[in-house]
Formats: sequence, C-alpha cells, structure tokens
Amino acid sequence: MGKIKKERPTRKPSHPGEILKDLWLGELGYTQSHFAEQLVAASKSRIKKSTMQTKLNEIINGKRAMSADFAVLISKVLKTNPRMWMSLQTQLDIWLAETEAA
Repeated sequence: MGKIKKERPTRKPSHPGEILKDLWLGELGYTQSHFAEQLVAASKSRIKKSTMQTKLNEIINGKRAMSADFAVLISKVLKTNPRMWMSLQTQLDIWLAETEAA
C-alpha cells in the first residue's frame, strides 16, 4: 500500500480570535468588555480588566497569538476545552510556517 500524500490546505486557517468573536461572542451576545470582565473573574482577578481587554482585543483582531494561559481562561468561561483553542492556533502557526518556507 502506497503512502497517502496529504495535501496542504490552500485556505489560511481561521485565527482562534476570529472563531471566538464570530462563533462564540457574537452568538452569546457578549461585548468584548463584558467577556473581559468574565475572564478577569476566571483569573481570580490576577489580571486587571484593562490588560484583559487589550489582550482580548488583540486576539480577536488577529494581532496576538492564543496562549495556553488565555486558552484556559476562555475555556473556563465558555465551558470548552483549552486544547481546542490551542489546536486552532497550532493549525494557523503551521500553515504560516509552511507558507513562509514554500
């Protein structure tokens, strides 16, 4: 049996922030400010709201990568799995690296 060559996706994977904004915050009717407040509470107030709003805005606008810490906080609030968020980021990172190497 021959090797199956997996084709590289031609479409750039969505940034996790785009998924967060469009599929979660939009559907739930959350503003960034409201969601930032929930993230601050999930962090047990270790992070100031202004800092959280900045991080959230940068992630939503694709200017910052999703970190493991942020994935855990989002997962606590949305009751999701942090691995899902990190998988989205990894898929994007690999696609970008392959594009640069091509």
